[in-house]
Amino acid sequence: MIKKDMIQNKYEILTNLDIALYSLYLLGGTKQRIHTEDVALKCFELAPTKFSWIKYPEYPDITSAYFALGDAKKNKFGGLVIGKREIKREKNRIGGWIFTLNGINWVNANKSRIEDAVGKHGIIGKRLNDDRKLRDLFNSTAYKEYLLNREHPNISFAEFTESLICTVNTSYNVLVDKLNQLQLLAKISQNKNLKDYIKYCEKEFLETETGQEGK
Repeated sequence: MIKKDMIQNKYEILTNLDIALYSLYLLGGTKQRIHTEDVALKCFELAPTKFSWIKYPEYPDITSAYFALGDAKKNKFGGLVIGKREIKREKNRIGGWIFTLNGINWVNANKSRIEDAVGKHGIIGKRLNDDRKLRDLFNSTAYKEYLLNREHPNISFAEFTESLICTVNTSYNVLVDKLNQLQLLAKISQNKNLKDYIKYCEKEFLETETGQEGK
């Protein structure tokens, strides 16, 4: 059985603050002030789905990075950086961001965790979406019931569809596609419990009339 804390650690989702501070670190923010736009661009490179415009996702959104840095500056987050956003109308336009001592300590404590999630070459937008799918599944009633009573799990069709973030009215083809996506993630992560759950669901809900095939 997978322990809950193991699941949370393995599939932990990085926050905007994590990504912004890691970007600042990569740009040399422990030694000098880094322009807000440079941090935003690096955030976009690492996590394009989280740091892009909504209507035009091919463009980086400076606002998300700025708000994350602003939070990191607050005392309640540890005062990890100092700085501000550059303003054109200011005469000297002094701005940018640099780590405080607390921030450097934070980087040292969290760098490995973030690098594990980002990977060596670092585009994590898709990774975050995949992690979210797994988190939702692992927290579902159906998956928890399967882990507890895998020989004779008491899982309804509604609970099965809910574990895929679907409803009982979701089409058969969509449910199959959702399971196929999870099957790929299970293969990548080598998660035997997940593989077994998918096989159970395919047999129990998609290969019989109770699976609402063709609905």
